[in-house]
Amino acid sequence: MQSKLGPKHEKSQDSSVLTQHALWSVDLRLTHLDWSREATLIHFQGQYPSICELDYNILQQELQNVPKTKAAVDVADFCLVEDVTSARWFRGRVQHRKEDFLDVFLIDCGNVLSVDVAHISSCSDDLFILPPKIVSGFLANVLILQNCSHSIVERYFSTLIGKNVTGFIQALLPHKVLLFEAPEINFDLVRHGFGRHLDRDTFLLLVSMLTEMPLKQNMEPVPDLLIEKSRGQEFCYKSSSLQGYQDIWSFCGPKLSFGTRVKVRVTAAVHPGLFYCQTANAPAELWQVSEKLAEICEDKTKGSSQKTPENLGVLCAVKGKDQRWYRGFVQLLPTNSQVRVFFVDYGFFETAKVENVHSLPPELYSVQIMAFPCRLPSQADQDMAFRTQQLGLLKAGLLGAVLNVEINGFDKDNHVYTITILNDKDTHVEAPQPIQSLPSEPLLDVEELSPPGRYVNYETILGEILCKTLEAEEFQVGSVFVGYVEHAQDPNHFWIRTEKRNQEFEEMMARIGERFSQVKLDEDVLLNPEVGAMCCALYDEDLHFYRGVVTDILKHGAEILFIDYGNVEKVPHKLMKNIPKTFAGTSPFAICCTLVNVFPLDDVWPSVTCQFFRKAVSGKALLVHLIQMKKTTFVVDLFEMGSGDSITEFLISSKLVDYIPHVPVEKNKDVLDKARQLQHSETIMSKKSEQEQDCKGEVNLCRSETEKRKVNSSYKALKIKPGFEISVCCSHINSPSDFWCQPLDGTQALEKLMDDIQLYYSAHVIPLQPEESCCVAKSPEDGRWYRGFVIGKRKRHVIVMLVDYGSVILVTDNHLQAIMPEYLHLEGQAFRCSLYNLIETADPKYCGDWSPHACNLLKSFALNSTGVLKCKVLFLLNVKTKGLCNVVSLHNTQTQQSIANTLIEQGLAKVATSSTRQNSDVFPESFIYSSFDLSLGDEEQVFVTHVSSQCEVYCLLERNTEIIEELETKIIEASENMQARRGAVVTKMCLAKYLDGKWYRGVTLPVQSSLHVGVFFVDYGNTNISEKKSVMFIPRTCEDLLYMPMQAVRFNLHSVPTEELYADALEWLISTVLNKLVRIIVRGKRDNGSFDVELFDGEININEKVKELISSLAQKPKTAVRFTVSWRKTNNQNQHTKCRRGTLKGQSVSPSKALNGAELKNTKNPALGSSPNRKARAKQENEQKPRRTGPIKPQIKSTDGNQLIKPKQTQHRKEKEMPQMVRFPAKSINLGFRAKCFVSHIDSITSFFLQLSDDKSAILKMGEDLNLSDFKDSLKVASSLSISDVVLSEFEEDGVLYRSVVKNQEDGSSYKVEFVDYGDSAVVGKEKIYSLPEEFLSQPRFSIPCSLINTSTYKDEASFIEAVMEKPLMVEFVRQYQVQWQVKVEVLDGEGESDATLNSTSVAKSDEETPLLLPDFTPNTSPCMENLREEGQQREKFRQAESTIKSKGLMSEPSAKQKVRTTRVVRRKPCSRKRYRKSKTSSVAVSRDHPDAFLHQTIQGRDTETGTILSVQSDGSFYVRLTKKNDLLTSMERQIMDNIKEYKTVPKMDVKQDLKCLVQAEDGKWRRAVVQWIQERRLQVFLVDHGITEEIPRGPVPQQSTYLKKIPNLAVLCKMNSLGFSEGKAVHQCCYEMLKPLVGTEVRLIFVSFSETDKVWLVEIVLSGLLLMCQINPSLDQNGDKSASAAEAQSETSPDGLTADASTPQLLFFAPLETDKAYSGFASAFTTPFEFCVVLEDLLLIMDKVSITLDDLPGNMPPLPEAHLVPGACCLLKSESKNKWCRAEIVHADTTVVLKLVDYGHHECIPYHDLSKLKQLPLELANLPQMTYPCILRGVKPAGVDGEWSDEAAAFFQDCLYEKDLQIFFREFGPNSIWKVDIVADGVHIAKKLVDAGHANYVDVLLGRRFQELSSCKQPQVCDADEEEVYDEVEVTDGCEVNTSVNTESRSSQWKKIPLMA
Repeated sequence: MQSKLGPKHEKSQDSSVLTQHALWSVDLRLTHLDWSREATLIHFQGQYPSICELDYNILQQELQNVPKTKAAVDVADFCLVEDVTSARWFRGRVQHRKEDFLDVFLIDCGNVLSVDVAHISSCSDDLFILPPKIVSGFLANVLILQNCSHSIVERYFSTLIGKNVTGFIQALLPHKVLLFEAPEINFDLVRHGFGRHLDRDTFLLLVSMLTEMPLKQNMEPVPDLLIEKSRGQEFCYKSSSLQGYQDIWSFCGPKLSFGTRVKVRVTAAVHPGLFYCQTANAPAELWQVSEKLAEICEDKTKGSSQKTPENLGVLCAVKGKDQRWYRGFVQLLPTNSQVRVFFVDYGFFETAKVENVHSLPPELYSVQIMAFPCRLPSQADQDMAFRTQQLGLLKAGLLGAVLNVEINGFDKDNHVYTITILNDKDTHVEAPQPIQSLPSEPLLDVEELSPPGRYVNYETILGEILCKTLEAEEFQVGSVFVGYVEHAQDPNHFWIRTEKRNQEFEEMMARIGERFSQVKLDEDVLLNPEVGAMCCALYDEDLHFYRGVVTDILKHGAEILFIDYGNVEKVPHKLMKNIPKTFAGTSPFAICCTLVNVFPLDDVWPSVTCQFFRKAVSGKALLVHLIQMKKTTFVVDLFEMGSGDSITEFLISSKLVDYIPHVPVEKNKDVLDKARQLQHSETIMSKKSEQEQDCKGEVNLCRSETEKRKVNSSYKALKIKPGFEISVCCSHINSPSDFWCQPLDGTQALEKLMDDIQLYYSAHVIPLQPEESCCVAKSPEDGRWYRGFVIGKRKRHVIVMLVDYGSVILVTDNHLQAIMPEYLHLEGQAFRCSLYNLIETADPKYCGDWSPHACNLLKSFALNSTGVLKCKVLFLLNVKTKGLCNVVSLHNTQTQQSIANTLIEQGLAKVATSSTRQNSDVFPESFIYSSFDLSLGDEEQVFVTHVSSQCEVYCLLERNTEIIEELETKIIEASENMQARRGAVVTKMCLAKYLDGKWYRGVTLPVQSSLHVGVFFVDYGNTNISEKKSVMFIPRTCEDLLYMPMQAVRFNLHSVPTEELYADALEWLISTVLNKLVRIIVRGKRDNGSFDVELFDGEININEKVKELISSLAQKPKTAVRFTVSWRKTNNQNQHTKCRRGTLKGQSVSPSKALNGAELKNTKNPALGSSPNRKARAKQENEQKPRRTGPIKPQIKSTDGNQLIKPKQTQHRKEKEMPQMVRFPAKSINLGFRAKCFVSHIDSITSFFLQLSDDKSAILKMGEDLNLSDFKDSLKVASSLSISDVVLSEFEEDGVLYRSVVKNQEDGSSYKVEFVDYGDSAVVGKEKIYSLPEEFLSQPRFSIPCSLINTSTYKDEASFIEAVMEKPLMVEFVRQYQVQWQVKVEVLDGEGESDATLNSTSVAKSDEETPLLLPDFTPNTSPCMENLREEGQQREKFRQAESTIKSKGLMSEPSAKQKVRTTRVVRRKPCSRKRYRKSKTSSVAVSRDHPDAFLHQTIQGRDTETGTILSVQSDGSFYVRLTKKNDLLTSMERQIMDNIKEYKTVPKMDVKQDLKCLVQAEDGKWRRAVVQWIQERRLQVFLVDHGITEEIPRGPVPQQSTYLKKIPNLAVLCKMNSLGFSEGKAVHQCCYEMLKPLVGTEVRLIFVSFSETDKVWLVEIVLSGLLLMCQINPSLDQNGDKSASAAEAQSETSPDGLTADASTPQLLFFAPLETDKAYSGFASAFTTPFEFCVVLEDLLLIMDKVSITLDDLPGNMPPLPEAHLVPGACCLLKSESKNKWCRAEIVHADTTVVLKLVDYGHHECIPYHDLSKLKQLPLELANLPQMTYPCILRGVKPAGVDGEWSDEAAAFFQDCLYEKDLQIFFREFGPNSIWKVDIVADGVHIAKKLVDAGHANYVDVLLGRRFQELSSCKQPQVCDADEEEVYDEVEVTDGCEVNTSVNTESRSSQWKKIPLMA
């Protein structure tokens, strides 16, 4: 197309010639990003990655040395500026000056320095040759949405800091401020809903208006951008004219009349003389166009490989930078596979890739172009103030505001509208009147039209037509008839013709056709037509004549309304004919109608809706219900014939229309009945008299029913509570402080109710009694019946509130009827809402009331949010004269906009102040609900305060600790004041005194007792019944208590079944999480305000454990106590009481005590505590347990289960002398815990006691301490005893004292006691019972009460006793009932018994037994196994001695009961105590039938896992099964057992080697196996999940299913990482002997690497924090057999003593250490807390030996073989820094060899070609350990957000260690031989020093408190190693993670027997 632009317009666009240039891509590393609503633009700072730091460092030094001279500088001048604090000079640019003070921007740092002129110096230009290091500017072509959360944006920006981004520099502001487009950032902002995309021209105009500075567009390459090479380019075009597509606008663009006022959005702009607008309703329609284009074009784009555009036509479809599809116009041929496209619906240009441009689908050509070009009036026509105002409004439009504009003119040549932007004070804006069809003649000038007069003419004519039609047809309101829609403009303007006159209509059309078929073109022309004149006019589409009326006169014709159809067309003069009188006298056939209560979503009807409506009504007979007759139109409702479907409902359900909620569109059954009457009139007429009789009968029946009705009928209220979030529609709006909502989920029920009411009351009359308020009322607006409530009377009218809609109507008495009871069942559907206390009006002139504009905005918001409006109830208010109001937050779920924010942003409201709460007419009826900004995916630390069921808990957020403290303080103050004086109170919100004597906030609940009241404690979540005298209602003046949000958050355990409740599941959950700090992950939010969460205790998923427990309980209905939900509501307290029998720990905790015994954040915090119901339960339990005669002293169990915190006050009695049973801390046993145990006592198969093998040393140590002669002499006989007192009792059979608990009083002088560490009981005389000193209360009870989960395993008790007695057991703790655990028991085999962790050397109970058992046994084991097998052999010899004693008759054969007691004797042996730690692996439950629920994780190098050693091979390799696979194994084998018959049997001939099959093992279980070899009658198979080989009889062999074959073998083949030792028989044999005792033991493994050759994992085994392989070297030297082998291997030595064998690299070992022991030493090579070494004083003698040996080295030493140049190998290096020979370890070998000096900790480098400088280690040096231990500091992390230690932190750390004598505690050993340590210097932990100085943070708050406590001790102490479970792991510098989950016995004492050097 040729350009038709005038010169004026071309000039405004800069040039009519389109020019382009390339914008080369530029990389920037972002260093800063910020945004604020006031600043609008996104500011950034960055650096070019290509800069050379060295250049700037050199420049910085030059700046300090260059001579300084004073200079007179001005704004924008470059200078040197001195930072006074550091006395350093920097390059800068002056930004601002005020007298002698200047603000200078440091161009190499990015910050601003404020100095006086004395600190400014001039300098030569040479110092500014190097470009600025920091570039700054604004991100281009994107704006942040104003309603976006600032914190979310900041969080996103923080993720970009330090990242490289690629973009294009679009323009430059003065001072080289860049406008930088970063496409990736822009796309992310738009995609996440943070921002919106702007085209380049619009953005540049907006920047120029915001900054008021000139822009230099980037039309030329920027010379100083340090671009090394281009990676891509984008083309930038100068602004161009409207060439080529102006004609499209003239045909398809919007057409607006002069004087029209319309709401618009500015979509693009070049300058004030050319910008583009859309009408306000256009975005909705364009969204649908975009979606349709996406469906069509996305597939084309994915499959497109074209580089040239297809034949596009005039318009095309194009994909924009925001990834949405638009209609466009291609202006040029492609350049570099890019096309410049004009977005015709928005008015801007953009380049697009060729593959993203496609032809436009034909059906979208007819959619009107939405954008129209505009300009502001010329400057010559305005004064400056008006011009400034217009530019300001235009700027607001560019920022996204909707503008009200008036069309002032139209430039026909350039097709540009001249507009004036109106401000809010201007007159009402009307919707534009669109032109119905495209004209066939050129458009007339706008000035010739007269819209107001034309509109009046049209309305007058419509009125006259309707009057004539009414004369011909008898219409009445409420009548129903059949009709046809002849013409439909939109749902508010369409024309209907009735079926009644159809015959007459067809006859007239035929006669008109005959009449004018003979008339020629120039004959019978209507001359001088006038408005209102009738004629016959030609319709150009079918060339037929029809009757019409002239509505407007045009230059060459007239506009004609075709009165029998309703459409208006332009008709030339010659085609308008005179109408014969016979035709003129007939009344019009078409009636103008509007659909009842239906309105457009915006100001005008979009074409999509109009087309949808036309399609719904065209070409079919419709049932028309006349609702109302207006002056010019009928208000009707339309229904389809036959089906009765409402057209209105059809439109509403399609979300294409809005409707008035308080007069809802109903499908009237009365109307449908009339439709049937019309269709079957003959039948109906014949039965008319019969129906009349029926009707009379029904009326009489109704009257008789009225007499039976209850007078006091009332409506039910909707049950809505604070926190509820409901989808609603606004049914009636008065103001933001008073509006009504309907829940959408009740819509269908309401519709049905309304249908029934209409049907019933149209045929019945039920008079309303004077005393009744509930009624049905007939609305005067639509004549329909509604449920109502009489609220007053006014003269002859009654004031009725419609309970389902909230509106109030005035009706006469005859329009009121009584309501039938069946219509009262449905709750009143409307509930009153308010924004009170959230916002208040911002306009003072309305005296606190809301302005009409604010009310209209709320109505508009509600209408625009139909179907997507959500209402969140925050709290309840009681408003005088109005009643109960729900204070709510209304928000649109699609746009996430809230009405409160919208009103504030529009300046119509402001955030409510506290003064609004003081209104005496308003007071709260509930506390405020808050979700505390929890959202999906959030992770929080919470305290569990109340467990209400197996699937629901109440928690406090840890981050709200300070709020709780503040709240408690205010409660104390308020309670004192409330007791002193009385005033107006809030009747439901109270303070209730609890059993601890403290007051808590609560809400009162009714109970049956008149002396009591129920109280729900809103900050803890539990309910209690209190005496009324212990409840005080909160005065209205206590605003802080009334308006503080409820702190208890209700959590539902995600996916935990709720159908049936189990007391055991509830009990387990209470014991596991109550009063603990746990972690939650939010998985969803419910409509009642609660959250679905996953609950974690450490790494244990509580949800999964509860589900597993419920699953097991569901399978045993006899043992499951089930409760219905209704029972729980009424008996919540009883349920808890019954469940907690026998478990009293932590139940009587006051809320003022810290949860779990851990005070949060400071030791004085009295706020966070267990819920008050804990105390109630303790009290109730004490009352219900007659066996306990004394009250229980309350205690709190700490997090680690060992630390006790005494309460400040006791509820029931003073401190008693005798401690109670509850004082013992609980054993740390979790669900699913597995451990080796021994049976200590058996009562029966369902009641026995176990001791953990790890507790043996603690048990015996306690026994020794309790029986020291001095200690026994100091004991006092207990003076008075009560049930449950903890005492010391003497066991009669051995005379030894044991810890006991008093169970019962047998007689006056003896008591029955239970020995708590063994489980058995005995009757003991009072004289042999002593008081238990406090120091023996810290140890837990060592005997664990147990029962077998499957009692059918053993025939009887005798077989059980025989099977388990005196044998090590592997026990799995399955679930807990009260204090007793149900367990699975597996008896370990003989090999397992030799495990060092299962030793049980005995100590007899009597002095007589001791000489018989112990004196003759002296260990005589091989040196290699001395450290691991000593105790095992002693135990074996003890058994031999025991059998000898029995054979000699020295010991009689005991009975089963005696065996139990003997067992206890045997178990008393000292051994080191090692507490079990919580497993780091997840303990997720597995479905019994679906083992594939597990993810089969692959092992990777550096992984640290726990696993069980299954078997050991002769070559030292062994099989391991990871602990985390145990559940998978159990589930898989259970599935195999259940489905064994379904597996196919392998034919005998196909049973071959390597066949994967299933075999039945000796224990009868089916297991996966691989055939190894075949004999005639037997098969040898390898059990792939158990790591053992078995021989089985040959028989049918089931084949593994495909599923089973996919599961990897669970037995993993491993081999010890040899650490450089030669692979000889000695090492193999020693490994075998070392590992054989560990079969069945759970150990910790570090997977080093995988050997592809041998298909084996090389691993390190960690025992007691030490690598097991480190024990082999000393063992080899002590083992005679092995030393011989070693001597043979080393027999070939050189004369100088150096090793001649060069087959393997040499490695150095570390001297063994004890964990948790204090070592003295000093630091070396320390840089940061994550990288330093320590040297121990214990090794100083060895260090001297190393030094002497190095000084005496011979001159000629063999070089290091090149094959040994591998990481980890050790050698000798002549260090340049030390100037001596040093032992070194190779760290890295490439072109440069990096070595670590193992005795210093430093690193040195040598070139690879200097390999000859490296020498082999002499044997003497190789046998000496390394001197330095590489370490990281435990428990702290860097304070910075980047996770790196700052230079200041490193310097501070170095100062703390420099020349200091240190105490070092080795905690955990990790990969790469790095230790995690605690260090104490000068009596203070280094970690604490770092935190106190602000350089570090604790990784856990508990650790921080622990350090704070220890720092106050005189002697340095350390945290228990076991507490480290709660600490996050600190990442080691090489990226490896230090794991702390070790479940092996401590062997630290054994190292005392190992020499430090060979």
